[in-house]
Amino acid sequence: MATSCLPPSADQVAARDVSGNYQLTYDNQLKLTLNVAGAVREVTREGYGGIVDFGEVNGTPTTLNLDEFCGRADVACPSEVLWSSVAITQPKLLTDNIDLQELQLIDNSDVALAEGQSAESLGGLVDHAQLDRFVIGLGAEAATNDACLAFAISLAGGRFGRVGETTEPTTAFRDDAGRPCTPGEGEGEGEGEGEGEGEGEGEGETACREVTFDRLVIPPGAAVAGITDGTVAMTFGGGCAFGPVLLGATLTIETGFVGERIGAFDPPTAVAAPVNEDATVVPDDPSTDDTADTP
Repeated sequence: MATSCLPPSADQVAARDVSGNYQLTYDNQLKLTLNVAGAVREVTREGYGGIVDFGEVNGTPTTLNLDEFCGRADVACPSEVLWSSVAITQPKLLTDNIDLQELQLIDNSDVALAEGQSAESLGGLVDHAQLDRFVIGLGAEAATNDACLAFAISLAGGRFGRVGETTEPTTAFRDDAGRPCTPGEGEGEGEGEGEGEGEGEGEGETACREVTFDRLVIPPGAAVAGITDGTVAMTFGGGCAFGPVLLGATLTIETGFVGERIGAFDPPTAVAAPVNEDATVVPDDPSTDDTADTP
């Protein structure tokens, strides 16, 4: 992460700037995860309708009516949480010379607000050192397991994609844990500690293998094109979704989205109250004014 006491240069600001107006589109391919004391059941489906069957949980058939659940006033399912039109800004971009920047998403679905009205917004972080990946907090810190406010672990995330970016196949050496390694180095460590067991391989021995993966290539100075790899995951208490029988469990509903940058940052603005041109101005009556001069 780049850090400095000096303000960012114009080039640094331009490289980190992801602000703009975006149009979001959800794929509505849902993954529902029911976690009961560490036992996880996953169901995938298309759309928000119908009955979701999780099979038997603690010996009881467990289903969820998705229409009814997402239709509740106290429940916000994934595609209801982020607005389809958002204005995105980085409040400290011009003052903080760091790669990890604050991010603000503003509801841009109503561009003309009433006088004194403020648009809803959400806060998060974007890490420019990690390919412009971002995360937005969606849940309520005070949510409980038997109420249907989303838990604080409910998040939206993704990456700001750049114009002209591509992927290319790349080879590298990785150990069993996925870490970079050099063939021949570290192999055989711990030999002799377990002689007579198997072929004598030590506990510290790891393999270093050549792997192929796709590497993202971004043209220098490329502008932001939109949002890619977007996901929204809302987590609720099992008690609110299934009743007391699953109090303590959690239900997570996840879906994907993408976003297209459609213009520069242009958040909603308040509209001044209309002037009543037919109103008649009545002059003050000096006889009722305690401050009026007396002869």
